[in-house]
Amino acid sequence: MVNINDVKAKKLTLTAIFSAMAISLEILPIDIPFPMFSKLTIDITGVPLLLALYIIDLPSSIITTVTTGIIIALPRPPFKPSNPYGAFFKTLAELSTIIGVWMIKKLWKKDNKKFFIYSFLNGSFIRTIVMCIANYIFLPIFYGVPVKIVISILPIIALFNIVQTLVNILLAYLSYKAIKKRLSISI
Repeated sequence: MVNINDVKAKKLTLTAIFSAMAISLEILPIDIPFPMFSKLTIDITGVPLLLALYIIDLPSSIITTVTTGIIIALPRPPFKPSNPYGAFFKTLAELSTIIGVWMIKKLWKKDNKKFFIYSFLNGSFIRTIVMCIANYIFLPIFYGVPVKIVISILPIIALFNIVQTLVNILLAYLSYKAIKKRLSISI
């Protein structure tokens, strides 16, 4: 018989581990500037956030994402200053990706290439829409960027979000497959 307290303890422990991984990846200066707009950077912080979804569940992934966002908002010496606006955008972007992948996970029970492709398509679609709307609304408010300029860079923001989603989902899926092989777990 499975002890419910053991299950809760395992979920809590894994959530903490994935949060620590994401926070570590966020603190380290391993961001790659997006070639079309260097203020946007490609990173791998989203990989443990998606692993939390694949291995645990949606609530754990949300907790991991929000925890990481809180850390982004704080100063992260010696590498990065506090960044509350960046934390808002990062948390929103990762949550929208996670929701898109979760929707596919609920519909698609097989763990195969089609799952990966549909996860990428839906995750990137939702993330791109959400982030284009968020940038349109909040870049003028947070940074004083004129709406006309925001509109002109929305295609670049959209492309960036598609690329970032591909990086996150590809690395998370490959990591998950390797972990699954060793630990006998499934999506």
